[in-house]
Amino acid sequence: MKLLFTVSLIMFSAFCMAQSSQQKSSQERLSQLETREAPNFLSAKEHSPLAKTKAYQRVAILNILLSYEKGKVVGAKLVRSQKVASVAPKVFARQIGDWQVVIDNNQKTAFFVNNPGFLEAENDPDDKIPYHYVSRGNEVKWNLVVPLYKNGKAIDASTITIKRVQDGELILQTKI
Repeated sequence: MKLLFTVSLIMFSAFCMAQSSQQKSSQERLSQLETREAPNFLSAKEHSPLAKTKAYQRVAILNILLSYEKGKVVGAKLVRSQKVASVAPKVFARQIGDWQVVIDNNQKTAFFVNNPGFLEAENDPDDKIPYHYVSRGNEVKWNLVVPLYKNGKAIDASTITIKRVQDGELILQTKI
């Protein structure tokens, strides 16, 4: 009976020590996290307006509904498209991405985007790989901004084609 009591006492002590060590480790991790104050934002009245767009600076905004099954796109539907005068993001400088967007079937006016069905998430600091991807679900609403100008010249575009880079599979081809 004394032996059983001694073994139980030793096991309980080892368990308590392991719990204590684990709590210290998580407390150290929490103390290493940096805390910051919330940023202050200026009111809309205090902002100065951007320079006016030039006559050739237009973009197409495509509202696309994507359907996914098991992480793969199984459907894409253009919900709405709109052309507006605006400065475009610098997408033509980007050389890699999951998908390629081609304006009017011209490779000179193509750019790359990441698959909008997944978000990049950080891993633990101890992991060898700094991030992983998390699915956004089975239906994803995606707003794609397509520049309708390049190098100071307007692009008279009528179609947009989106295809997967990995295998060239067509995601969506639509008129704008």
